[in-house]
Amino acid sequence: MYEALYAPIPDVNAYLDRLGLTAPLPVSLETLDEVLLAHQCRIPFENLQCFEEHQEPSLEIPAMFDKIIVQGRGGFCFELNALLEALLQTLGFDAWSVTCRIVRGKNFIPPMLHRGVLVQLDGRRYYCDVGYGGPQPSFAVPLDGRREKNGETFWGESLGNGWYAVSRLTSQGVAERVFEFPDQRQPASYFVPYSFYCARHPDSLFAQHRIINLRTKTGSLALTDDTLTERDGDAVTEVRADNKQALSDLLLRRFGIHYTFE
Repeated sequence: MYEALYAPIPDVNAYLDRLGLTAPLPVSLETLDEVLLAHQCRIPFENLQCFEEHQEPSLEIPAMFDKIIVQGRGGFCFELNALLEALLQTLGFDAWSVTCRIVRGKNFIPPMLHRGVLVQLDGRRYYCDVGYGGPQPSFAVPLDGRREKNGETFWGESLGNGWYAVSRLTSQGVAERVFEFPDQRQPASYFVPYSFYCARHPDSLFAQHRIINLRTKTGSLALTDDTLTERDGDAVTEVRADNKQALSDLLLRRFGIHYTFE
């Protein structure tokens, strides 16, 4: 029943082509950073299957590959970071998934409803993420230090007892914790119930709102329900789609997503 969760990527070159990359890619920190940035700029975070179709996305590798790589769609963390893990492993990286809680903006302990990826490389471990709709690092973040790249500053730190945190420096220069997670290697089947909850439970943000995000060279695109917010450097603009056809046109023009609303 769950064998396809562990299937190999059907076509690695097609995946790399979707990212605008070509093989061979050396197992290095530079390659890891390149893959993460390309992923965030070319494959959107989106929950259309959850919100529009009221379905839980399949986490089987062939199904995710067809949706995201062949059809040119996006996905949420349980899809995007699952494919990232599989791609990195295929490229030769020691990569595995971890369960995370998103603590940014919260004054309580939230449930573990996020999938992240850890990579062991040259004696250090790094946090990697291409499936968070918020401010995710565009590069690999060491669990024992700080990195500054692409105008961003992120760092990892130990919380003790096998737990770690990843934080960032906001544009206002304020330290903000984003993720907390244990470093245990979690199998793909572990994320099935979490994904189901996020996709179908009425309290889930993804069941309540249409959310699509994509990093750009100079900022980001964020669609919430019918309103697109574009950040380009310090400039922020908003555009609202007044009807379903306008929304379809916007998705295609700005996110590269072909989608017809019923």
